[in-house]
Amino acid sequence: MIKSMTGYGVCDFLIGEDKFTLEIKSVNHRFIEINVRAADRFFLLENKIRDEIKNFFSRGCLYISITAEREAGIELRPNIPLAKHYLGVLQELQKELDLRGEIDISLLLRFKDVFSSGAAAHDLENDWQGIKQGLNVALNSLAKMREEEGEALSRDIASRLKDMEDIVVKMTGRAPMVAETYREKLRERLTGILGGVSIDEARVLTEAAIFAERSNITEELVRLNSHLTQFKSMLKLNEPVGRKMDFLCQEILREINTIGSKSNDFELSSFVVSAKAELEKIREQVQNIE
Repeated sequence: MIKSMTGYGVCDFLIGEDKFTLEIKSVNHRFIEINVRAADRFFLLENKIRDEIKNFFSRGCLYISITAEREAGIELRPNIPLAKHYLGVLQELQKELDLRGEIDISLLLRFKDVFSSGAAAHDLENDWQGIKQGLNVALNSLAKMREEEGEALSRDIASRLKDMEDIVVKMTGRAPMVAETYREKLRERLTGILGGVSIDEARVLTEAAIFAERSNITEELVRLNSHLTQFKSMLKLNEPVGRKMDFLCQEILREINTIGSKSNDFELSSFVVSAKAELEKIREQVQNIE
């Protein structure tokens, strides 16, 4: 079963009394790229998060976001020595300038550095167990979505491969007629040029044979059929096949181009155009397969 590289997963989880939301989004990428956006509290766990994701997926660009429902684990601490210093300065000003009024807490609160904040100490292992639980739920949800889209891609590609096989059958049926058609057209042209003069039939047959050899596409058709068969078998594999399919698309295109360059025939050329159109649609789908 092939899998897409596009999907989304989300999960809410708890660490102690703190509630977090983990979101993970995935898009197509040649390799695997993992971007983690989380609070500084989880900085030391980012490599573990990446390793966990790599156990699930081998390709794709993934964006992971961990957000807290509220600002958790923040401790507000008073700076008592600084507050005493400010109080002493205010009292000195009041005395020296003979100012009236009362110096109270509301006045001290105007000095922002009287209080300092800092993160509370956290148990890293406890944090990881909470994240791992939420991450696994989100990853399973993402994996399910990638599998469902992969099934849709598989059906579409299989249908287009069938269309390509039909085109190859038409090419195979048309190929033997090309040399005969060329011989008849050559005879007609010579008859028109020479008028009543007799035509050297042996020369016509020689020219037709040379043309037939030059335009023979039997080998290309055999390889093309082989590539299409391999492609269909890959759709049934339960492993990452995106890169293999991309390579196979290049090989199929090479064979089609060779047939196009050899075919001096309108019908074969039209089959080549149709085959290229179907292959391009397949390549677009393959770009999103893991």
